[in-house]
Amino acid sequence: MAQAPDLPKTLTPYPVVANIEFAEGPIFDEDGYLYFVNYLRRGTLGRLAPRGLVELWIDTGGVVNGLKYDGNRGLICADHDGKRITRIDIDRKLIEVLTESFDGEPYMAPNDVCMDLKGNVYFTDPGVSADPQPGAVYRIAMSEPGVAGAVTRVAENLEYPNGLAIHPDQSRLFVAMSRTNSIVSYDLDSDGNASNEKLVYQFPNKMVDGCQFDEHGRLWVARWLNGTIDVLDVEAGELVRSYPMRGDRVTNMCWWEDSVYVTVAGSNSIERLDVGVRGAQITPRPR
Repeated sequence: MAQAPDLPKTLTPYPVVANIEFAEGPIFDEDGYLYFVNYLRRGTLGRLAPRGLVELWIDTGGVVNGLKYDGNRGLICADHDGKRITRIDIDRKLIEVLTESFDGEPYMAPNDVCMDLKGNVYFTDPGVSADPQPGAVYRIAMSEPGVAGAVTRVAENLEYPNGLAIHPDQSRLFVAMSRTNSIVSYDLDSDGNASNEKLVYQFPNKMVDGCQFDEHGRLWVARWLNGTIDVLDVEAGELVRSYPMRGDRVTNMCWWEDSVYVTVAGSNSIERLDVGVRGAQITPRPR
């Protein structure tokens, strides 16, 4: 990977969407529509059109936290309250359940999702913050868009696994551990199995939430109570930049062109940072 260009030392957040009950899970489709959770009230998905119109788009039947776009007109959802992973067909507004249990046991409270470029889904299941049970990361093998195959548990006994992202070269999985304020990585084999857990970075204060890579392999991390988006060089294990947002409880982010769109629960909003670099390719190619 080519040498990454320097990032701006400071950035100004620009408000984009307001009135979000609990701001999380932002993601764009290929047409430039921005989807996000809990618009106006919990349990909904909102949608911001390229021309600027914001609408309450759908009621999910649960309370979704993490969202990703699957490249085939579908949104993959971590339904926290519904204890399941679902897919919403964008054109039909049809909700389908991909998985709601593993080995006969229901999930505790799925939190976030990511996808590899083959279309397979990874998700965290940390439980709830008030319950100190160990969490896990799971993988859904997707035989085709919207069709779930085998579910495997790729990592377990984790300290509140929250956000997660696959490295742009597809060789490693990175997970934000909220209870220990740290980022860890796992090597991925050709079948998506994870091994060789490594500590990438330990933050000195609380805490970590969603994360996503930019096109140069730097990991951007939402710093919940720190009120910032922090950028890591994952190879060197170093903090590169820290950008304050307009409120605390910074939860997640996504890219559109060379700007990052950040969900900030503390201000009930989505805010844009014009960072000058693009996000890594995270959407599987259409099949």
